Amino acid sequence: MKPSRLIAGGLGILLLLVSIWLLQAAQAGLRVIQVPSAQPPITFILPQEAELGTRPLILIGHGFAGSGQLMRGFALTLAHAGYVTALWDFDGHGSNPKPLASLRDSWSLLANAEAVLAEARQRGLGAPGQVAILGHSMGSGVALNFGQAHPETAATIAVSPVSVAVTPELPHSLLLMAGSLEGSFVGNAEKLLEEAGGEGGDPAAGTGRKLVVIPGVEHITILFKPLTHATARQWLDAVFGPQPGARDYIDRRVLWLGLGVLGTLLASVSLIPGMKPSGSANRSLPSRLLALIGGALGATVILWLAGQAGLELSQIFGVLVGGYLMVWFGVAGVIATLVLQPQLNWPSRKAIIVGLLVFGVLWLGVGLLGDQVWLPWLLIPRRLLLWPLGAILLLPWFLVVGETSSQAKPIGRLGWWAFHSLVLVGSLLLALRLSAGLYFILLILPLFPAVLALHVLATLSQGERWVFGLSSALFVSWILLAVFPLQ
Repeated sequence: MKPSRLIAGGLGILLLLVSIWLLQAAQAGLRVIQVPSAQPPITFILPQEAELGTRPLILIGHGFAGSGQLMRGFALTLAHAGYVTALWDFDGHGSNPKPLASLRDSWSLLANAEAVLAEARQRGLGAPGQVAILGHSMGSGVALNFGQAHPETAATIAVSPVSVAVTPELPHSLLLMAGSLEGSFVGNAEKLLEEAGGEGGDPAAGTGRKLVVIPGVEHITILFKPLTHATARQWLDAVFGPQPGARDYIDRRVLWLGLGVLGTLLASVSLIPGMKPSGSANRSLPSRLLALIGGALGATVILWLAGQAGLELSQIFGVLVGGYLMVWFGVAGVIATLVLQPQLNWPSRKAIIVGLLVFGVLWLGVGLLGDQVWLPWLLIPRRLLLWPLGAILLLPWFLVVGETSSQAKPIGRLGWWAFHSLVLVGSLLLALRLSAGLYFILLILPLFPAVLALHVLATLSQGERWVFGLSSALFVSWILLAVFPLQ
């Protein structure tokens, strides 16, 4: 191996280690109490020096296909500000094995928030009579219902709020936030503010009402914007008063995660031996383009027809939306293979080993590192059992994608990534228009190009389609099963 590659690989490992250290430093001065055996699984984060039963308790609920990890920026900001915070995974999400009962009925998830409150009280966490709740999207519905079902709740914060009836009296001290790039949720927030009596009132007296539109963010990025966290803290300080020993904290964990991902990609490209294409027929550009377009559109239409025939698309394999996506990739892969007609050679031992190495690097440096920022990465048994099936279904599609770009130089592969992303997103948008039950794909659709880009960058030195296809199928299957809820 060339010295330059060793140096680049060493730099990548150094960046990864620095990223891990910075992510851990975000918890300095805080106490983290994990209760994985609770139902739902709970994580409490509070100031290290706080005496039990002396600080307000803030319940923090996530949205659909989210997790407690996704809301950790709020918890860290508020815990540094002196509050006791509680995060959990709603039914069917993350590490919670209990199936999600309903997609849209936030009342069905109210029991989760009530169980978290009961666990906190049993452990003596949180001052008596000083409770607030914050929720995002689906979790905002739970928060709004909780604030009305439990009038003793001092404040309710709804981020990207859904439509839930409120009154001028309840919830107490209502703060609404939405991103300027998520128009429908801004509209929901404006309607809620009007129903709640309009802006004004005194947060400390329980009558406060306010809407804050966070500039430049949409449904997911609003959760990582420091202004969002700071706005929540300011509102709670107005309700409860500033807390003893409060410290200012700006959540930069997304930047530290990005540093680690950069190191991971650098290490992957530099240290994993590259493989040239083998057994690849140099198909014409039109045939390669047609294979991807035909496979994607064909899968969308075939699954729509199956839905018209009575198949419940959104609940395949008991994974809401994620099961549909796995089957979609499977059908698209078969069609694309028939169109492209690549040579059906078996992978070499080296291709399998290198493919597993690429997957392992991504699993560790992107997935496990991201476990602290946005996603519960370690799959619970029910999800893990579906992972091999998902990888098998995804493999034909990503083998075809690898075949279409195998002869391209690195800059050309980035072009194929852009085309692949366009085809994928366009076909899934069509699926949404045809099947309303798949609506929740829309909320995370922007993540697909990012995930595909990470894999392409990690395999820039790889021309063998089996390396590309195997590593991608394993990685994307894992992500789908980590993100979407069980039913």
